[in-house]
Amino acid sequence: MNYSKRIINLQKCLMQKNMDLLILDDPISLIYLTGLKLSSGKIFILKDKAKLFVDGRYIQAAKEKTDIDVELIGEKVLMDFIVQNNIKNIGFDSSITTYHSFERLKSFLKKIKNAHDHSIELIPVLSPLKELRVIKDLDEIAVLKKAASLTWKGFEHICLHLKEGMSEKEVALEFEMFVKKNGADALSFNSIVCFGKNSAMPHHMPSDTKLKLNDIVLMDLGVTVDNYNSDMTRVVFFGKPDPTLEKIYSINKKAHANALSVCRPGHKLKDLDIAAREVLRKEGYEKEFVHSLGHGVGLEIHEFPRVKFDTEDKDVILKPGMVITIEPGIYIPDLGGVRYEDMIVITNDGYENFYR
Repeated sequence: MNYSKRIINLQKCLMQKNMDLLILDDPISLIYLTGLKLSSGKIFILKDKAKLFVDGRYIQAAKEKTDIDVELIGEKVLMDFIVQNNIKNIGFDSSITTYHSFERLKSFLKKIKNAHDHSIELIPVLSPLKELRVIKDLDEIAVLKKAASLTWKGFEHICLHLKEGMSEKEVALEFEMFVKKNGADALSFNSIVCFGKNSAMPHHMPSDTKLKLNDIVLMDLGVTVDNYNSDMTRVVFFGKPDPTLEKIYSINKKAHANALSVCRPGHKLKDLDIAAREVLRKEGYEKEFVHSLGHGVGLEIHEFPRVKFDTEDKDVILKPGMVITIEPGIYIPDLGGVRYEDMIVITNDGYENFYR
């Protein structure tokens, strides 16, 4: 990963906003800018340099694994850095900064003013990395494909092991053991495994429900590899399909295909959701589609943007490098549900699907 390039791109944003310093301390931002998985730390981004501050648990690893200047964190160290660099205004991520953290930051700046007669203005910045993170570089896409490939292999593995009498929990555990033995660092999320009518609940958690012949099986699965996540949902008919469930599965696949048909640069996100809903509406099942069509995937399993016709992201334009899910679903209470989810990356002239 080219972390230096990411910092340079962020510094360009600082210059555009006429900001002296941006402080980021959430774990996802620290991973994105340094590659380091830190439970605590702060990165100071100035227009011409960057510095990482960590505690004693991470100082050695940080110095060995990153090219960024690293120093042991401490109130005086941070204060001296700000004063010596003549910082007049400081940006912070207003989307994740809690009120308590904001009050602590104000208190810290008040100490600087009292000790050095140096006043500083705080500038709230809403999700400063959002526009950078949404476009994945080639290294990120390669890791995402690796995670997707392992998810697919895990799915194939558990399909071969499905048998009557297995519980949803046992299937979920079998998937987890397989992917962790084969390179996954973790699961992207708790696996969703649903038998029979449980599949009508989009986020059903695996239970002791036993698999029966002719059950529908819905599995929403994902893994984490090198900090990046995958997401995939598939439906399996274990025996003879229920006619209604087989019908809505076919309809849902058409909705999925219609959404994919407009996945190319220049389209708005809402166009994808509308395309899927057009199919569902014609077939009389739009009301049974109860969630958004998809979401961004990367360092977080659900990240910007959200793909739906009526969200704040609805007018976001698709650009090459964006990685999103396409996952329409139809859910009928007390019978069952279907969902079909792929991860795709937008290319220069269309998209590439990470799954088969």
